[in-house]
Amino acid sequence: MAELTASVIVPVWNGREDLPDCLDALLAQERPPLEIIAVDNASQDGSAQLIQERYPQVRLIRNPRNLGFSGGCNVGLRAAQGDVLILLNQDTVVDPGWLGELLRLLEMEPDIGVAGGKALYPDGRLQHAGGYVNARGEAIHYGHGQADTGQFDECRDVAYVTGAGLAITRRALDAAGFLDEGFWPGYYEDVDWCFRVRRAGYRVVYTPRAVMVHKESSVTATSDHPGLFQVQRNRLRFVLKQWPLEKLRDEFLPAEQAWLRAATAEPALVAALHHSYLHHLLHLEGILAQREEHAEQWTTQADVLAQVLVSLRATAPVLTEHETTVLPSVSSPPLLDMVDALRERQVVQERWIPPQTPLAGPLLLAFRRLWSRLVTAAYVLPLVEQQNAFNARVVELLEQIAQQLVRISEREQVAGQDHAQLQRLVHHSVEGSQESGRELAELAQAVQELRSMVADQKRSD
Repeated sequence: MAELTASVIVPVWNGREDLPDCLDALLAQERPPLEIIAVDNASQDGSAQLIQERYPQVRLIRNPRNLGFSGGCNVGLRAAQGDVLILLNQDTVVDPGWLGELLRLLEMEPDIGVAGGKALYPDGRLQHAGGYVNARGEAIHYGHGQADTGQFDECRDVAYVTGAGLAITRRALDAAGFLDEGFWPGYYEDVDWCFRVRRAGYRVVYTPRAVMVHKESSVTATSDHPGLFQVQRNRLRFVLKQWPLEKLRDEFLPAEQAWLRAATAEPALVAALHHSYLHHLLHLEGILAQREEHAEQWTTQADVLAQVLVSLRATAPVLTEHETTVLPSVSSPPLLDMVDALRERQVVQERWIPPQTPLAGPLLLAFRRLWSRLVTAAYVLPLVEQQNAFNARVVELLEQIAQQLVRISEREQVAGQDHAQLQRLVHHSVEGSQESGRELAELAQAVQELRSMVADQKRSD
């Protein structure tokens, strides 16, 4: 069999400090690539200039704006000439035999569509040895954080390999398509891609003999709401796109609800999750376009996806037993009554009301792009009104809790642990109030778009 040629695509965004190590290691490969393409995503730190000045053998493509990981990589994939297309993060350093091992594997076994290797942290600990996806749709690296003692030194099929260093054959790319740019700016696009490759009939394989160090210095997600929301929104996008309706109902929904009810997560994460459920509920059209196979299945899929998301929106985390026992010892009866009322209403219980008139046949085709907004009309408007009332009660509760904390501090009537638990309740309330404001903005926009679309449809009739 003829040797395969490789094109390596390096997406670049503000990676000037890491780029030399990455590119020098690529240029020193025992089996050199056909071409190296650096796709600059409108970096602001001189990365593009560094490549232009120091690496004339690297083809540089400049994007006028940041297209995200998927968008930047797709630009490089479309420009590449090799039989094998390889994505490589700018903050990696590959071993000399890394590329040769990936190509050798793909040459020996043509049914492999995607191959990836072992990724280590700079201190030698394992970062990635292939990955799997759990019932909640979380992408989990095998061996993450473990010492590398050879426990993952066998080549094997896996659910996905990390996009930080991934090789895909042109045959598999033609069958599965490019990266989904809906995962902007990053996270889960590599998992989604591997699932699509496997659905197209190709294998996804991990090989321990292709080794690289991944510094993870280009990680974009943060621990604040925007970063948490980005990761959770993309996790849900992956699940809603990829999983059959039965799996969504029977596995994902119970697992997600159980996790929410366990209440072990930080309030900011729970808030980001509820925001993600609402976001996808208001943007079902984009998900359905990815799932759609036959028009007659469209409404069924819309109903199931909406029911899952509404059920998750109605699932509220609960306070721990210790937190609930702390409150009576430090709070007045009116404050306790308000806490109980808020606990019952901390997530508005949206009702799923199917449309009274089914959309079928020609009418379905005419209104299919309107459907994803129309199905929300039964709950969006009352939700805005109820959420506003809830916000007012949260503010009143916060004021009373603040006053209680002052009195507690002055009289020193509670132990430090109890005081910390009460502060955590305040944190929950603050996050809930802030999240309500963010969601109301999305709801207001959805209502405006819904009214505009209905008005346009009436005019066209």
